[in-house]
Amino acid sequence: MLGTKFAPILIALICFQISCDSFVDGTALHRILHRLKFRVTEISEIYPARLERYNVLFLQDLHKAPTETEVKDIQDFVNTGGTLIVAGDDPVLDGLFNVYGLKLHEFPEKQEFSRRIADKPFFPVHPIDVIRARTNSVIEPMVNEVVALYGTEDGATVVTLRHGKGRVFFIASTYLFSRDGLKYDEGNATFLYNLMSTLPRNARIGLAEKRYYTVETRPPDPFAALVFGTRGGLGAVYICLILFVFLVLRGRRFGKPLDVQERNRRLSSEYVHAMTALYQKGDTRLEILKHIRDKFRADIGNRWRVSPNLDTPTFLEELAQRGAVDENEELTNLLTDLEPSGGISEAQLLDIAKRVDVYREVANLSKSKSAVHRN
Repeated sequence: MLGTKFAPILIALICFQISCDSFVDGTALHRILHRLKFRVTEISEIYPARLERYNVLFLQDLHKAPTETEVKDIQDFVNTGGTLIVAGDDPVLDGLFNVYGLKLHEFPEKQEFSRRIADKPFFPVHPIDVIRARTNSVIEPMVNEVVALYGTEDGATVVTLRHGKGRVFFIASTYLFSRDGLKYDEGNATFLYNLMSTLPRNARIGLAEKRYYTVETRPPDPFAALVFGTRGGLGAVYICLILFVFLVLRGRRFGKPLDVQERNRRLSSEYVHAMTALYQKGDTRLEILKHIRDKFRADIGNRWRVSPNLDTPTFLEELAQRGAVDENEELTNLLTDLEPSGGISEAQLLDIAKRVDVYREVANLSKSKSAVHRN
């Protein structure tokens, strides 16, 4: 649960976060959830949904309906204890609304504000009486278990209900969690904070905006489809394969291939000595450390196919799930030391560089072995 002691500061931070031009990665909603210390994965073509890894599935402003199989998987996710948050009023969401006993109704006039319906607030710590929904749709409950939280004279705009071991929230508004909705309306920011307060601390959130992708529904890679899905592409693959075999056999003499030994490869520690001596007056040790860290994370990420741009806890988690060995938390400690909170001495920098070299040798990172032939 989010702490209530610093709630006003966090709510103000939500409004400030999306006004700051320095944060350029991800959508406004993704940045805010990450700032609230949740582990957020943006669901996309590259990273399709993996429900078993999430505690929360957040669907915002979808423009394409999930398939029947995807809806069934989402229901199973909620039944086993997951939380589902759906924000949107597009008619394509009718199927998802219906499976939970809800129905969307559209009105010709847009309702600007929604007021709290129940006398006793669902979020008692920081209750908010009015949110700005800007929607012309309302939700009609068709089962008794539905609790209407906010609405207009025409009906509810925010509802919730228990389903199995989990809970679902349906919000008939795309504006509420949009950039403008959170930037200019403090009530919306407070509502988002209250909503996130119902979740466990450090919860894993799968966030899908505009489109919900799964392994089955993500579009195929255009290049792979061109190469392996057409006769011309397959023909080019065969030609390249034959050419490769010809070049390999053409250069063969006698004897078995020998491994190339990297005799001239410099160690990171030698690099540290040279660069520190050269730039000692400029105090650029942190820049040298950043260079070592970025190269090290890139090599590890390439080895286990994990994005090196993830934050350290998520990066380590993805590595562990893909089979990376972290004996005695050696890799965890090394990645932590590569991101110091303050200054760093030359001795510390040299020690870290040596540890990086040792780990590279143990994990066989950046060691490309190729074959040559005896004459």
